[in-house]
Amino acid sequence: MKPARTLLIGALVAVPMFAAAVAITQEESFNAREQNFRAYAMLLRADLKTQWKEIISELMQFDDEDAAKFWPIFEQYDRELSKIRDGRLELIVEYARNYQNLTDDQADTLMSKAFELEAQRAQLKERR
Repeated sequence: MKPARTLLIGALVAVPMFAAAVAITQEESFNAREQNFRAYAMLLRADLKTQWKEIISELMQFDDEDAAKFWPIFEQYDRELSKIRDGRLELIVEYARNYQNLTDDQADTLMSKAFELEAQRAQLKERR
């Protein structure tokens, strides 16, 4: 009877430790994927910003005076839009982090935040 009891106690200690190790490994794996996702998003944004500026410059063919007026306004708009994009990125990460155990309340909160960000984007477009 004593060996069975020892085995049971050992299992009761080992199983939570194993589960914690698996959870830590999964969290580390998610953190690595999250870092890769964020890095990819930043590179994509930088590339798109460069392309937008090239396209706008080519299409608009600004002279120096017009460029001096336009680009500060465009850059301010882009900074404000970047804040909204950052919020969207955070929502995506939060969704991915909680995907397996997402409750209805969490899903509703995420959707509300997404709609709020979309409203902010629409307001920004109206102002500019």
